[in-house]
Formats: sequence, structure tokens, C-alpha cells
Amino acid sequence: MARGVGHAIVAGGSIAGLLAARVLAKHFARVTLIERDTPAQTAEPRKGVPQGRHGHVLLLRGQSIMQELFPTLSADLAARGALRIRGGKDILWHHAGDWRVRFDSDLSLLSMSRPLLETTIAEHVRALPNVTVLNGTRAEGLCSHAERTVTGALVRGINSHEQASEIEADLVVDATGRGSSSPQWLQQLGFEPPSADRVSAPVTYATCTFRKSDPVPEWRTLLIGGAPARRNGFTFAIEGNRWLVSLSGYFDEQLPRTHDEFLAFAQSLPVPDLYDLLRHSEPISEVVHYRFAGSVRHHYERLERFPEGLIVLGDAVCCFNPVYGQGMTVSAVEAEILDQALVGAKASGGIEPGFGQRWFRKIQPAVDAAWDSVLVEDYRFPELAGRRSVRVRALQWYLERVHRATYRSPTVTEQFYRVVSFLDPPTSLFRPRVLAEVFAGRGGASAKTSAHAQ
Repeated sequence: MARGVGHAIVAGGSIAGLLAARVLAKHFARVTLIERDTPAQTAEPRKGVPQGRHGHVLLLRGQSIMQELFPTLSADLAARGALRIRGGKDILWHHAGDWRVRFDSDLSLLSMSRPLLETTIAEHVRALPNVTVLNGTRAEGLCSHAERTVTGALVRGINSHEQASEIEADLVVDATGRGSSSPQWLQQLGFEPPSADRVSAPVTYATCTFRKSDPVPEWRTLLIGGAPARRNGFTFAIEGNRWLVSLSGYFDEQLPRTHDEFLAFAQSLPVPDLYDLLRHSEPISEVVHYRFAGSVRHHYERLERFPEGLIVLGDAVCCFNPVYGQGMTVSAVEAEILDQALVGAKASGGIEPGFGQRWFRKIQPAVDAAWDSVLVEDYRFPELAGRRSVRVRALQWYLERVHRATYRSPTVTEQFYRVVSFLDPPTSLFRPRVLAEVFAGRGGASAKTSAHAQ
């Protein structure tokens, strides 16, 4: 029988959970958002988001979806200091020994700290009349009938010694991130847990904020990395007249802990542009670290049986290497898919059986695209190269040539940015015009050319 749309529970109040709650509020009479952490009310990093102090990118597709869900979001962020970045002109990107070409483009995105984005979205969600937020609360399990359908969640205050209480719901959404307990909950209900793939490319971040000082460069984003690069650096202009600077190192690279070490690490990068910026800037925060053990994908789409009344999304399904900046945008795409999947449910009498299994098939293309990017780039490291399939090797071969073409061709660079931003599918990099540019051109800007000379 179809399930009602009276009440939905979202476990997890980070970006993925907030977006899911907004979508569910359009289709359900009531939504309860369960968050174990203190709510995001000021633009300061939350304890429950240890990566919140570090650089984040909201890609164009994610930005567009969030704008649809919250029509005043861009204006609100801009009023609080978020900066507009022109995709062709304001991004300086040194990749694998050369600079991507800069050009005039209609692509533009907002640059801000992760806490500013999350705080602003959380304010919009809390203002929804049919959404209740339970802070300081965690989901400890699922409630179910004898026929093994989910009927709600067991919740408990994080500081409570009382027995967990049951909250009934027609749909439970697990958005609890990398530490999701859904695989264990499925086993408790008599279902098989999903298999998981892991890409063990551990990366550590060291991040510090700096006050802008004159002369301010003409660009607003600088990326220095490569394929593969064990050391990377990037900076974004963010609210408060600040530079947010993150340095990253793969595997056993030692990351800086003091400001002097931070500057020395920046100086060790292939080009001096980040070092030149920082040595004339004042650090206004301590150096903070975040370690990411590796990407993990849970293959829920392969399960033959799945309980009614439950779905999983965001990092709880697939957690990507943060270097590639895909996580928030994939969560936004999944929120859009959830919105589309629930259209008509109310009119048709509720959510039809098999919704969960259909859900994982619907989000699979978006997850596949982001996961392929992880495989192609992370498997360039010698430690992981032995795991490459023939398909991954072929993609690496072609994308190496795409990267080289971005050093000289605005056409290829724009298409590459559109794919990276989830605006176009990866197959668009094989369009005839792109192929012609990739294979017809020769040479590029000198790897020794300073970014300031471009």
C-alpha cells in the first residue's frame, strides 16, 4: 500500500539534511529535522562539521538548485559578504605544470566560507512553518513493523540517560554523513547491508585565514595542484575582506602547524603566486587541520531488498575526496531528484511501494559522475595505480589531453568548467568541437610563466 505524506524525519542537519528538509516541507504536512550538534546560527564553524573551517566550493549546479529552493539565497549571501567570481577571469588555476587559460565567460559563482552558507540555509529552513528542528538529538535506530517496514526513528538527547523515544514517520531520510548507521540498521531489520568501495587516498588539510592587504590581485580564486600532486594549495576570497587559504598533502606529506611553516609549505608549491600573496598578508587565525581517510561509496543501488519508509542521501551514500569540491553539489542534485520523485505523491494517495529502491537508481547517475572523477584523479597516484581498470586508464589518457588543451583553448576550458560544475554531463567533453580542439592544438603557455603576466 502507498505510504502517507503526513510526517517525514530527516536525521542530520548539515547541508544535505537541510536541503532534504526544505524539499520534504513542500510535500509533507510536517518535517522533523534531528541534529545532534548545536544549530548553525552564526557564521562560525560547528563542532559537528570539522571540515567547516576549510575551503569549500559550491559548484554552479549546486548553486542553481539552492537558489530554486531558497529564492533569496544569493541575495542574502551577497548581503553578508559573499563574493561573485567570474569563472573565466577570476579563477587562476595552475594544473600539472601549466596555467589554464583565462577568458571571458558567462559562468559565475559565489565565494564564501562554509559556515556562512550553512548558517544562511539553516535560517531559511528554521523559518518554514511545518519544520521542527530538534537540536542536541541523535537518531539511534529505526522503528519497524513485523513486515519490516520503517515506521519512524528512535531518538535520544545526546546528554540524556533516558530510554530512546520513538517518533513515528511516513518517511525517514538518513543524511547523517560519512558516519551513517544505516548499514547496521538494515542488518537489525533483517536486510543485507550495502557493499562498499573505498579509495584510500588519505589527504590532510591545513587552513588559515588572512586579512587582505594591498595590492589586491585581480583574481579572486587561486588553485595550484596537478595530476597527481602530493602537495596542493588554494585560496578563495571570502566575506570579511579575507583570504581563506587551504594547503593539502596526500599520504605521508607533513602539513604545517605554525604560520612560518604555513608560509614555507606555500613556497614549496610549483609556482610562487600563493606564497607571494601570503608573505604580504596578515594571518588572522590559527592553522587548523582536517584529515580525510579516503572516498567511500555504499552501493545501495545494488540491493535486491530495501525496507519501505527509508532513504539515504548525501555523504551517507557516497563520500568524495573533498579536494574535488563535489560533496555539497551532489547533495543539492539529490535534493532536486527527491523533489521530482515526490511530485504527485500527495495527489496519488501517497508514496508508492518500492520508493527506496527507485530512489537509489534515480541518484545513481549523479553519484557515478562524481565517483568517476575520484577514480580518474586519485588512481593517478603510484600507490593506487594498480587498481585502475581499462576504462579508468582510457579516461585518464583522454583527460590528460583535455587538461593540456585547457592551457590554450577557451573552448575546451569552458566545457571543462561546465562538466566540473555539473552543468553538462562528462560525455560533453567528447563533442566534436571539443575533440577537434583537444587533438588539433599544439603547445600552451610556458609552465614558468607567472600568473600575473597573463
